[in-house]
Amino acid sequence: MHADLQRLLSDDLLADLPTRPMEDLRSIRNELTRGEGDVSLVRRIAQGRLDIVGREVGRRSGGAAPGPPSDEPTELLFAMPDILADGDGTARSAGAARLTPVDEPGPVALASIEALDGVASPQELSGVGDLDGEGLAALFERLRAFEIELSTVRRTLHERIDRLQDEIARRYRDGEASVDTLLRER
Repeated sequence: MHADLQRLLSDDLLADLPTRPMEDLRSIRNELTRGEGDVSLVRRIAQGRLDIVGREVGRRSGGAAPGPPSDEPTELLFAMPDILADGDGTARSAGAARLTPVDEPGPVALASIEALDGVASPQELSGVGDLDGEGLAALFERLRAFEIELSTVRRTLHERIDRLQDEIARRYRDGEASVDTLLRER
């Protein structure tokens, strides 16, 4: 796990929230939000890779929609819109998930993509049709475990952002902070 992500997940980060200056709370919230954006980006990439492997698993078991054999890279490329779409043919959406701005990938994303490539590299995915059943199952499980881990981290970051937001809102509600101060800071 990247050092920046470890710091964002450390218990010390949110210690003594009521006594910290408001600018610290905002700064930490911004860092957590950037980290969550990075994790969300990599999670979406992992889900795409999982869909590719899952399509091959389904094709072999006869459960996938009719499609090209995965050992033809060109055919696999043309099948990508179907593979990465929801069951109704529309692009996958986050549903009730938070709106996550996507900026240039930060250090958490870059390190996480490197870790994802160690789990299932693009080269390995391009040869997914060449894997035997055991190799395919192992690849699917590695990707699934990685995606679950990212989901857990993302949920934790959301909880931390919510705690900070609650503390900021409490200060405004209780009169410890004012909107006038916020406007003067800009």
